[in-house]
Amino acid sequence: MLLYLVKYTLKGNDKGAHLKPIHVDYLKKLYDEGTLLTAGLFIGKVGGYLLFRTESYEETQALIAKDPYIVNGVRDFEIESWDVSPFPLKVTE
Repeated sequence: MLLYLVKYTLKGNDKGAHLKPIHVDYLKKLYDEGTLLTAGLFIGKVGGYLLFRTESYEETQALIAKDPYIVNGVRDFEIESWDVSPFPLKVTE
């Protein structure tokens, strides 16, 4: 199974706190659609990881390009294609 791991890092000095509610709303929409599998923050610094299940690298890139953090230039991002087989994602609480 091919997934896409996206790393967000701080771009400049503006942490974009005023954008957090709309950023979270955008990610929740992607999660509800099944495109975003999970996301989490770094501990002790600004940024985090997002894990996507999309048809392609380009689709992931297009979704990230619409995130308010990216649109407003407060985050940089890197996308890695990630082949998780033979150990598919299994998350339990």
